[in-house]
Amino acid sequence: MPILKNNLYRLSLTRNPRSRGFSLVELMIVVAILGIVLGSVVRYIGVATQRSKVEQTKVDLSQEAREFVDEFERDIHQAGYPNCKMFNMTGTSCVLQYNNPQIAAGLVSVDSTQVVFEGDIDGDGIVDSVWYRLLDSAGNFPPTGTCPCTIQRGVTNPAVGKTAAAPLAQVPIWSQELQNVVNSGRPVAPAVYGGGLSIQGNVLFAGGAMTNDAYYAAVSTFKDFPVFSAYDQTGTTVGPLPVDITTAAGRVALASIKTVRLTINLLGSATSGYDSKTMTRPVMTLVGTGRINNCTPVPGGVC
Repeated sequence: MPILKNNLYRLSLTRNPRSRGFSLVELMIVVAILGIVLGSVVRYIGVATQRSKVEQTKVDLSQEAREFVDEFERDIHQAGYPNCKMFNMTGTSCVLQYNNPQIAAGLVSVDSTQVVFEGDIDGDGIVDSVWYRLLDSAGNFPPTGTCPCTIQRGVTNPAVGKTAAAPLAQVPIWSQELQNVVNSGRPVAPAVYGGGLSIQGNVLFAGGAMTNDAYYAAVSTFKDFPVFSAYDQTGTTVGPLPVDITTAAGRVALASIKTVRLTINLLGSATSGYDSKTMTRPVMTLVGTGRINNCTPVPGGVC
């Protein structure tokens, strides 16, 4: 028996040391590997969250702008309805009816930062005066300061509609707006773009050493493209703008316009809409084209 016990003791001493567990070095290696894996996962989640924030900002910009553009296109399609032709009037007779609350004058004024027109935009039998205009960051019109700017939409009192006042003397009720617009060009013919306001502030990266103009407006068309532009039936740009209904030449120019284009360049918010990794703000461009379906014939105009 003593011999058997001694043999068992020797066997216990000669067992594989790995059967007793992991060494400290092995545990440290495992912990290091797990730390690397978890660090990569956390980093990936952080990047995904940042990208999600930027993409959500782009979606928000796109949705808000698309709704505004769609509204503009619907409105402009009704410009000039009901027109004087429906009342068996032509030529000079139409000019005499511009203040008539029952007749829409159609396009009243077109500029690179403002469009005014009349029409029954909601089909209720009441002629409305509709205004779209661009304000600078301080709320000034005409815009003379800096952007990001705001586009406003205003309509005369829905219950009253157009009054007997002159077309440009109508008083709209401003009810809708689109913010973070950075294009405000006022091009001089024959240029297509130019004269846009500066984009205020500096970029967020590099300690704010670079201006927003230098970074976001490196391509001049980004801030220098006009918000509104007009084209005739051949697609040729109508200009120079502005043109309005107060002069014979203006009425002829307005009557030649068949399409009004709305171009919106948007820049994400500097406080909540920027990429926290690159410290840049997402940009978005939307274009809406409104076809003039109705018109008011004037002497020398095209209908």
